[in-house]
Amino acid sequence: MRKLGILQTAFLGDTALISSMVGKIGELYGKDAEIYLIIKNGLEDLFKNDKRVRSITTFDKRGTEKDLFGLLKAIIKVRRLKLDVMFCVHRSLRSCIITAFSGAKTKIGFKEAALSSLFTKTVKREGPHEVLKNHLLLETYDPAFKKIRPLMSSKYKLYAPAKSSLDELNKTSKEPFIVIAPGSKWHTKRWGTEAYTRLAEKLLKTYNHDIVFTGDKDDEGLIENIIAGIKSDNLRKRIINQANKLDISNLMFLISKASLVITNDSAPQHIAVGFAVPVVSIFGPTVKGLGYYPFSDDAVVVEAHDVKCRPCGLHGHMKCPKKTNECMTAIKDDYVYNAVRRLI
Repeated sequence: MRKLGILQTAFLGDTALISSMVGKIGELYGKDAEIYLIIKNGLEDLFKNDKRVRSITTFDKRGTEKDLFGLLKAIIKVRRLKLDVMFCVHRSLRSCIITAFSGAKTKIGFKEAALSSLFTKTVKREGPHEVLKNHLLLETYDPAFKKIRPLMSSKYKLYAPAKSSLDELNKTSKEPFIVIAPGSKWHTKRWGTEAYTRLAEKLLKTYNHDIVFTGDKDDEGLIENIIAGIKSDNLRKRIINQANKLDISNLMFLISKASLVITNDSAPQHIAVGFAVPVVSIFGPTVKGLGYYPFSDDAVVVEAHDVKCRPCGLHGHMKCPKKTNECMTAIKDDYVYNAVRRLI
């Protein structure tokens, strides 16, 4: 029995993408392998319902384990797993230290990672998408993985709870709806409030679907303003505001039941792919070439190709460096509406 660990302590969206690795390990080895995940504290619900995963170990890198003592504590937790192999997806210094001292017989990571010289094997991080880059770690361990490279037509899988813990969501899931997740930690990734309002109005007039808005605490004001811009009381009655109300499990349940997800370059697009839900993603300061577009052939990325300053960074910025936000303002609501029409 092989005991294989996957370490990814980045953001929610990045962590969702390692589901492809989980699936491919199961496809090649079946019951001859046990999969152990080491992920950021607070994200464990992402895999709570995934029976392919033997155990989940968390690293509270922003809280109780952010100092040297905490790092040592994380290493001890990982060593107790007695892994045969550790795949280090994350390239940070702390992730590499945990991998190097994990006790695994074989440690595999990217050449570009900090302290990669401490790994048993390394591979250059290259490819058009993060899913394919991560798969190179598996290929480096066993060349047989080259025969089962991920395809956009056969999406990775995530597993939601069968029922939400919120009665309102269980009721919502019985009727067709579209999820709109307009927020982002990086404010330059946010499409315009008025543009979202016009889009929502068009969708409500075109489809019989309700619209469910979702986001975290920082997105509450944005979503309230989008909804307030809709003047028709009859249309507003078909909008459900779930901003700052959903944990990861309930977000997964919501997205898994949706007819479509509209979002930006952020986690909801990757979660939607895991449930084979069509996605429209709005890309402003980032581009598909960075490798984080939705890994699905049921997805459309809407972007302003003629804006020359794109991309301005891996994640975008809190404020536009040119103070124009042109990469987002150049995207008209008709562009996004037409993308939706292609999918549903």
